[in-house]
Amino acid sequence: MDVSSCLDALNALVPEILKLTGAPGLSIAVGVGEEVVWAGGYGVADLASGRPMTTDAVGPTGSDCKPYTAVAAMQLVERGLIGLDDPVNDYLDADLRVVNPLGAREITLRDLLIHRSGLGTNFGNCSRTPPAPLGEHLRRVFREARSDAYGGSVLPFWATQVGAHYQYSNVGIALVGYLVELLNPDRVSFSEWVRRHVFTPLGMTSTCFPPAQHPDHVPADIYTRRSTGYATLGGFHFRLPQIYVGDYPAGTALTTPSDHARFLLAMTGGGALGGARVLRPETVARMITPQAGRGPDPSAAIGLVWSVFDHGTPQGYFGHGGEYMWGWHNVSRAWPHHRVCVTANVNQWDMGDLGSSDRPSHLAGRLALRVVTAWVNGQDPRPPRDAASAQSYLAGLLVGDRLTTRLGITTRPTEAEIARIAQTAVVASGTPWDPTAFQDALREGHITGDVFTANAELIRREIPDSQRELVARQLGVPGFGRHIPGLS
Repeated sequence: MDVSSCLDALNALVPEILKLTGAPGLSIAVGVGEEVVWAGGYGVADLASGRPMTTDAVGPTGSDCKPYTAVAAMQLVERGLIGLDDPVNDYLDADLRVVNPLGAREITLRDLLIHRSGLGTNFGNCSRTPPAPLGEHLRRVFREARSDAYGGSVLPFWATQVGAHYQYSNVGIALVGYLVELLNPDRVSFSEWVRRHVFTPLGMTSTCFPPAQHPDHVPADIYTRRSTGYATLGGFHFRLPQIYVGDYPAGTALTTPSDHARFLLAMTGGGALGGARVLRPETVARMITPQAGRGPDPSAAIGLVWSVFDHGTPQGYFGHGGEYMWGWHNVSRAWPHHRVCVTANVNQWDMGDLGSSDRPSHLAGRLALRVVTAWVNGQDPRPPRDAASAQSYLAGLLVGDRLTTRLGITTRPTEAEIARIAQTAVVASGTPWDPTAFQDALREGHITGDVFTANAELIRREIPDSQRELVARQLGVPGFGRHIPGLS
């Protein structure tokens, strides 16, 4: 696949994405077939020193490392050391029994991997000090049976019966990691098993999965390359104290996008990359096949840890995302039909959290991935206009919307009014400005009949898929893209 148009689009749009979201820097890699064909860094890895974000900058993955944990567990399933549908209590120590009080059925490994054990959502059981050993930590967590969110006053520890509903659980994946630690034939820690049997075979030399992101647990050559994470809010960038995750198999890995792309390519390649194999093809196929629904969107499902979208179509992909408190987010997608993947790490966690996957902390990475998504789907993701023209055209669309359709007004601005608005505009120094493009947008917007449908062709022509989320957010219209066929 010719990646040039994708790279042109990323080079044009990622700086704008960083500006829009307030993210200091973004590192990204694209893989095709057996190779990472391109990697790039934008912005800075550290604001104080101005250290640039480079392709070898290491970033915390947050929950985007849960697929590492799932692969490690499925390696044990392949070896016959645990069954996917066996009760996990058959393998746990006598002093750690995991019983959902809301339902009679036993919890299985599959239940944990598809987030249907009944465990409620939690934040990782974090602390300001490195956590206790994994088994000791989980014994305490299940003994207390209390969510960590606001001291247990907001979210239940057990939310549903086993198998009833999708409930994303860090504790559940931590338990999967502990099973790997208990049952692996090498009799090594979870971290060491993943290093030996996932990272080393795939050549992921800048990746580790420590119990704590601390110099005592992370190789020095990896730790010193970690980007500085920032919590952002409005015009603020805060560098907050280190947080340690007790449920660490659910979220403490460190990697580079190029390394993580190698893992994604192995998954698109049936568990193999180059001469190395980490899983059998049939196991990978099971992992990226829908096991259950993930929410109200019928195109979205949960595989074994992986989120799966539009399964069985050429556009179908699987992926994951993650955040590490309070300064980073990571997002990944892989298209098995094309054997293409993309992953991005951003040294930002926006504090304006909406409590869903559509939260600001994921925005920069997801916008960058939309550029690659458009390219994979055969579209040209490059902006159709230069920066000055595009920004001015968007401003014209917004002004036209506010003068007409937003208020239900069907009278179009006159030519004299359009010219006067452009002539009297006060443009801040350094802001791109193309008055002709601005006026064109004011003229071209449709304001009568079915507004969403009437503007569909205009939007298709002027705004590529990779930029539509930006426009939808700026317009402030709920569900904007979903109202127009082909724009969702």
